[in-house]
Amino acid sequence: MKALILALISALAPAFSVNGAPTNGNATVATLREASMKEHGVETREVLEKRAQHCVYVCTQAEFSGLCQNECAGAGVCYNVPSSFNDQISSLGPDSGYCRAFFDRDCQIAAGHFDFVYPGYDDLSHLGGGESNDQISSWICWDN
Repeated sequence: MKALILALISALAPAFSVNGAPTNGNATVATLREASMKEHGVETREVLEKRAQHCVYVCTQAEFSGLCQNECAGAGVCYNVPSSFNDQISSLGPDSGYCRAFFDRDCQIAAGHFDFVYPGYDDLSHLGGGESNDQISSWICWDN
C-alpha cells in the first residue's frame, strides 16, 4: 500500500510542483545534501541506509547550510526536534523511507504538516508558499 501511495505521489508531483518541488531538482538537492553532510562530518546516505532507523538531515538555512545535524529515530516513531532546531529548519532530507513533518510537537496534526521523501527539500520557503519554513517541531518516518 505504501509503495502504491509513493508511486501516486511521484506521478502527481510534477502537476503540483509550482511551490512544492525542490528548487534545484532532485539530483541537485541530493548533491547539496550529501556535500553538506560530508562537510559537517555526518555519515552519508550509503552508510545510513544500512541501519534499522530513519535519519533526517536538517539545517537552519536553505541549501543545507547553517547549523546542520542528522537526527535519527526508529521507523514509525514520532521524533520531537531538539530545541536548537525547533521551528528553525529551512532544509531537510531523509536518508530513506517516507516521512511526515509536523508543525507541533508529538506529531500532532492540528497546526499543519507536509510529507517528504529522499532527497528532501533544499529550501522550505518554496514549499506551499513558504508556510513550512521554520515551522517543524516533529516528524515520523516509515519504511517504503
